[in-house]
Amino acid sequence: MGNNPKPQGAVQNGLESKKVSVWILFLAVLLTGVFTYFGTSYAARTSQNQVAQSETKNDSNGDTAKSSDTLTNEELKKLELVYNTLVNGYVDKNISKEDLINGALKGMAEATGDPYTNYLVNDETAAIDETMTGSFGGIGAELRSENNRVIISNTREGTPAQKIGLQENDAILKVNGEDMEGKSISYVVSKVRGEVGTDVTLTIQRGTQELEVKITRAKIAIETVKGTVDSTDATIGHVQINSFAKNTAKEVEKAVTDLREKGVKKFIFDVRYNPGGLLDQAIMIANMFVDEGKTILNVENRDGQIKSYKASKDYGTFKITEPYVLLVNEGSASASEILAAALKESADAKLIGKKTYGKGTVQSVIEVGDNAELKYTIAKWLTPNKTWIHKTGIEPTEEVSMPDYYNITIIDTREVVKEGAVSDNVKTIETILKGLGYDVTADGYFDSKTTEAVKEFQKSKGLSETGEVDEKTGTALMSAIRDALKANDTQYKAAVKALQ
Repeated sequence: MGNNPKPQGAVQNGLESKKVSVWILFLAVLLTGVFTYFGTSYAARTSQNQVAQSETKNDSNGDTAKSSDTLTNEELKKLELVYNTLVNGYVDKNISKEDLINGALKGMAEATGDPYTNYLVNDETAAIDETMTGSFGGIGAELRSENNRVIISNTREGTPAQKIGLQENDAILKVNGEDMEGKSISYVVSKVRGEVGTDVTLTIQRGTQELEVKITRAKIAIETVKGTVDSTDATIGHVQINSFAKNTAKEVEKAVTDLREKGVKKFIFDVRYNPGGLLDQAIMIANMFVDEGKTILNVENRDGQIKSYKASKDYGTFKITEPYVLLVNEGSASASEILAAALKESADAKLIGKKTYGKGTVQSVIEVGDNAELKYTIAKWLTPNKTWIHKTGIEPTEEVSMPDYYNITIIDTREVVKEGAVSDNVKTIETILKGLGYDVTADGYFDSKTTEAVKEFQKSKGLSETGEVDEKTGTALMSAIRDALKANDTQYKAAVKALQ
């Protein structure tokens, strides 16, 4: 093993035979600080012995230098003093020694100021490992870390999170009443996950609106790629890539092959709301589009050394030869951005949608004990043109926005809303009604026109025509607007038009 962390399912399809700086091929390009309830990507894991070995590094002359950044006796005494003082003097005699040690280790990781560097323990590591294989009990949402908060990046089709109306940019304030402010994504994930069929209560904030929603956990299957034939043009195939897990490149190849057999001649590849994943998968998928010898990405290590990764048969021989476009948006991050940058700069591809998230760092994971791991940032990745897109993102070649009602898809159904009410919740109801074609003004005042619109909607759905929005009507409104969004996906329509 030497100094190189061994990946977990990260070397496939010829990568192992290519002797190119394995120190980076074995890394996970991790999400936007994102852990998903269906698939989180970690590739590099080392034992404690390997950590000790990796304290040595090669300098630019190839010589081995021993790191001098070790703790002095004085520094160790400070740590021991604080620990002993708390164990022996803290008012609660039952204070957990394990909690103190874990707290110190978490504090060290947090002291970097990097949201992607975390010390993970117990349930947090289990949540990571579960998402690499199989399925688990969850709600079907992706998360990211932003301004000391955990934010929803996306919800998966047909999952409890989507059905209840959660959406991008909803901030999770509490889980089962426990404050999540300042908590790591891994901690929040460990609290939201649970046994299938059990309930979890989330307190979320959307804009100025704060809501509490109870969600029943369901079995969340890991599906990273889905291929479908366009409903309006049978020559166009839609390949949605949800994340970059250990078999995603193979799944893309299979999806494309299956669609070709169905007569598809052009492709829409879609990484909207894809938070990222494994670096080797991003390289292998980009290799399907980029001509041999052209750069896929560059990686800059802590010493400023840059390694270029170029398209090669060593990364696979499967190629996309048909016309295609790539859909991106503000939820496309990390490995998705590697793919987008490679296609834009090295394959002259058309990118349609909105500017991507902007995560340009690389993480590795090492084991530091039983049920404990350290995820830490070790490098920057750069586009083929050597641009660092961190916090700036990648601009699409054609910018296309979604409809105005795109971000208004949740209604607080804890109480019945009727004529005379004035609130943000009323404005949400009116915005949805307007998006569905009803003649209302989205001003937050439930007037007679709103009542009539609600009655018309209720009639169309076979509900009691009360003109009031109760739980059944609110749920039906949210379902209807989701269907409307599917039918009026302006970005997808722009992609179809571009191919036609």
